[in-house]
Amino acid sequence: MNILVTGATGFVGKHLVKDLKCCAHEVHILVRPSTDCSSINVSRIFTFNDNIEALAVYLRQEQIDGIIHLASLYVAEHKTEQIKPIIDSNLYLGTALLEAAKMAGVKWFLNTGTIWQNYNAPDYSDQYNPVNLYAASKQAFITVAKYYTETSPLRFCTLKLCDTYGADDTRRKIFTLFDEIATSGKELAMSPGKQQLDILHIDDVVSGFIQLAEMLQDDTVALREEYVLTSGQTYSLKEWAHLYEQRNNVHLNIQWGGRCYRQREVMKPYVGNVLPNWKANKQIINMLNKVIGGGKLGLIIPLTPSLEPERRVA
Repeated sequence: MNILVTGATGFVGKHLVKDLKCCAHEVHILVRPSTDCSSINVSRIFTFNDNIEALAVYLRQEQIDGIIHLASLYVAEHKTEQIKPIIDSNLYLGTALLEAAKMAGVKWFLNTGTIWQNYNAPDYSDQYNPVNLYAASKQAFITVAKYYTETSPLRFCTLKLCDTYGADDTRRKIFTLFDEIATSGKELAMSPGKQQLDILHIDDVVSGFIQLAEMLQDDTVALREEYVLTSGQTYSLKEWAHLYEQRNNVHLNIQWGGRCYRQREVMKPYVGNVLPNWKANKQIINMLNKVIGGGKLGLIIPLTPSLEPERRVA
């Protein structure tokens, strides 16, 4: 297939592009003019400067079968000046892609969502309740996409992700903090640590994206509007810390309760409709002894605002 990927220079994007190429798919990426593409080995690059007609021409000329949309702006707790960038990144860009895809006759669109769109939702329910503005903007884009699927043959599906980890992750991660205090002995103030965490290895995430892309390409496969990827294995933040200590025979000087939970802290991860015929093959519980000394797992865990920075995938 000819596939256009956005957010290809981000953590998930880099791994996805690599595996798509290994599966003999023709990979194109969409970037902004300011994006540094030096870290990714792709020759087919479209630079989007808000010219939707030019994007449609590119999609048509390159005979793009589908789009995997990863690019987004994540802000845990936004400030007023961040509202416009959030909307531009999470709503406008996707809408521009949909408009161009409709004009060019692209067959399918695989959107990336977040389990934060379903705060405190009952298991297997699709009850919408956004944790923050970021999650609300992700849901707003799905609502916009409904117009395009109703007015064109475009197939659209959302894959919602939990927390992710893996090699070569440059994002701020909790196990990096554990490494630091394990070697330095410094104290780390954290929340009471009762929030449950669902953590998925990047290889399992990528396999889910590729499987769903192939399902979208096959007209005979009936699809739900959204699916979830889950490790099927959750522990509390405090339990993860204790497991880390046991596996690495170290002591973490953590002040539990030294920081408050953030507003609308996710205490239990959302469990929705898991992608059929897919399962997580890598369990982090078996990899904790590989962490110390490098923080190589690349784990993202929602902490307090001071410990969870903003991150942009573009």
